[in-house]
Amino acid sequence: MRNNFIEVLRTKNFLKIWGSQILSQLTVNLLNFVLILKIFENTHSTVAISIFWFFWSLPAIFLGPFSGVLIDFLGTRRILIFTNLFQALVVLFYLPVGNSIWPIYSILLIYSFSNQFYFPAEATTLPRAVAKRLLPAANSLFLFTTYAALILGYGLAGPLIKLIGQKFPFILGSLMLIAGAMIVRLLPAKTFSNASRQNLSSVASFFRKIKEGYQFIRTNTHVLLPLLLLVFSQIILSVILVMAPALIVKILKIDLLNIGSRWILPIGLGGILGMVTTVKLLAKIRKIRLINIGLFALSFSLFLLILVVPHLNYVWKTLAVILLGISAGYAFSLFLVPTQTLLQEKTPHNLRGRVFGVLGFMITISAVVPVLFSALIAEFFGEIWMLLILATLIFILGIVSLKGENIAFRFNRS
Repeated sequence: MRNNFIEVLRTKNFLKIWGSQILSQLTVNLLNFVLILKIFENTHSTVAISIFWFFWSLPAIFLGPFSGVLIDFLGTRRILIFTNLFQALVVLFYLPVGNSIWPIYSILLIYSFSNQFYFPAEATTLPRAVAKRLLPAANSLFLFTTYAALILGYGLAGPLIKLIGQKFPFILGSLMLIAGAMIVRLLPAKTFSNASRQNLSSVASFFRKIKEGYQFIRTNTHVLLPLLLLVFSQIILSVILVMAPALIVKILKIDLLNIGSRWILPIGLGGILGMVTTVKLLAKIRKIRLINIGLFALSFSLFLLILVVPHLNYVWKTLAVILLGISAGYAFSLFLVPTQTLLQEKTPHNLRGRVFGVLGFMITISAVVPVLFSALIAEFFGEIWMLLILATLIFILGIVSLKGENIAFRFNRS
């Protein structure tokens, strides 16, 4: 499997897509952490942070059903260039905001608007850049970028603000997005522009293409089930992100400024370790089995973090948080890499834009209510109860998927 990684890294088109993803992910994590810290420091409210994620999710309600069709029609290369450049302009709007909170939500809404096109375009481009047998390795490298960007973005935010000032992260983010657009522009236009040549000459044709995408998902279990698992994975991630500041400060009694080294860094390291080993394990173990293992491991990590760690002394608490962060990141990789690969493998080329557009739409819509609901539970009953509910739901899903492995999850031994 090591040779698969090397072969993927020798693929020029993959490197161009990957380069854009690195810069985009780093910008998102860097700026989101700066903004979340600002909101939490001014409000000390989990609800205020959940509103942040609500505004991030809102554009999916209006654009999610349509973005995939436009991607299939316009071509992923053009969409990726435009969204990178548009987002590079939008992040500069944060510069005059100062200490105000509400303008942050408005600018975030605009940024998220364009992201509804970026995510499905990126996911659709990947299977055209590498051979099918290399998709697990390519997805693992993409997941590696997610974790690495999380580490670097959250880790660099504090030092950059202290050394250079609060405005510098936004200037740096804008420059990185411009660079991302220039890298994607190097992709061959013949392969990545208008590749599916969809005909959208009328409004009726436009909505017919949307219907075709939803019909394909609804009637194809091999696509529907991994899609639903990916939706649930993002709900998990969204709730954890909303709970993170309160978890660190209120439950674990750790200084918020240490969140990067004590929590984010271990999760990222665990994710990278999981990314490497998952590709090797996929040669020996069915994808659904790895998904089951990942779900159970993630639920156990959360249970221990909530029920055991708060009762330890400072030294043991610090060590336990780091180890459980590594465990949670590793488990998430076991769950995410095979699920993403399944969805890409089972989706025909000419429908990928619509399928991943639906995925982005479902992820965002499904996460809105749990994020707001979890914040309200945390405010009234405490963060421990909310995280206990989340860990229990993950454990139950693991049991359901385990029982259905030979029935509902027959992926032809993929």
